[in-house]
Amino acid sequence: MRVARRLKFTRSRQVGFLILLAVCIAQLAYWLADEAAYTAATRTQLRAAYRVDAEAAQVMLGEGSRWSTLSATYPDLMIGADSIVSVKPSALAALDAQRFHRLNRYVWEGGFFLTVLLGAMAVVYRALRDEAALRARQEHFLDAVSHELKSPLASLRLSAETLALRDPPPERRAELIQRMLADLRRLERMDSNVLDATRLETGDGVEAAGAVPVAEAVADVVAEVLEQANEASVAIATDIPESLVIVADDERVRTVLRNLLHNAVRAASRGGHVALHAVAADGRMRLEVRDDGIGFSSEAASQLFTKFYRIEGNEPARMGGTGLGLYLVRKCVELDAGTVVAASPGPGQGAAFIVTWPLAAAPTI
Repeated sequence: MRVARRLKFTRSRQVGFLILLAVCIAQLAYWLADEAAYTAATRTQLRAAYRVDAEAAQVMLGEGSRWSTLSATYPDLMIGADSIVSVKPSALAALDAQRFHRLNRYVWEGGFFLTVLLGAMAVVYRALRDEAALRARQEHFLDAVSHELKSPLASLRLSAETLALRDPPPERRAELIQRMLADLRRLERMDSNVLDATRLETGDGVEAAGAVPVAEAVADVVAEVLEQANEASVAIATDIPESLVIVADDERVRTVLRNLLHNAVRAASRGGHVALHAVAADGRMRLEVRDDGIGFSSEAASQLFTKFYRIEGNEPARMGGTGLGLYLVRKCVELDAGTVVAASPGPGQGAAFIVTWPLAAAPTI
């Protein structure tokens, strides 16, 4: 509801700016038309004044005045072979040239003004559109956080009440404790993502890069995600050479792996697969995280790493999330001089996220 009201307000401002632009264009057109009419009227008046001068000179010439005297008084007139006084063509051409230059100046000035106006309008319009999109993503983020908090908190409450009200069998008690621990880990991940996003934006606590063994980091993160994968019946396969060592911060690398794996497991179809594959080439390591899940459109690929962005589709509730995971992936990778791209054949056809980092040394075969 709040998003709808804000979008309506933003659209109203956009419409207002467009109306202002239309008024300015109309004013410019009127200005040019008025100037054209004014210069045409001025030229007509000057032509008429020349004709009056020619008639007066003709009368004076008929009364015996000398042309040498008259030509000094009327330099824009000439006398023909038949003693008829007329306006010099050069004087008339000068009038036309003066009108053309005046109109040309106003056209250029008006065109410059219109170009600046259009540019300013485009900047304001884009700013309003981006502001509306950011606000919408922020509203979705708040809704997502509320949802992400509600589910584990409700599960923790239920498990705690079960343990408090009765003494379940050891197997059931162990199951409830494991569920509570899983819910706590889920809350910790969300809290960590929010804090990491703030920390990376402000630049506080950004560690310098070091040597990171990729296989070890992948193994640790896969162990963290394994319970989530087992619950979703998703198999995780890894193909990471032990010799691969990259130049990066260990915690940032694990943040990247953790978010990519969590997303891949959530996106994968039940009973599906997630695969991690790494190779070294041209002084860089290329890590691919692929799933056979819901995928995304080519239009969404460029926005996936935007803050608060979440794919809207047929299964948004299943994907969940706060829209910070892939944003953190991009920020962490960029801090370590790496790159990340997303690709998918289309909705329902799986996805691949490809990350590159600089190698610490050439891998030994």
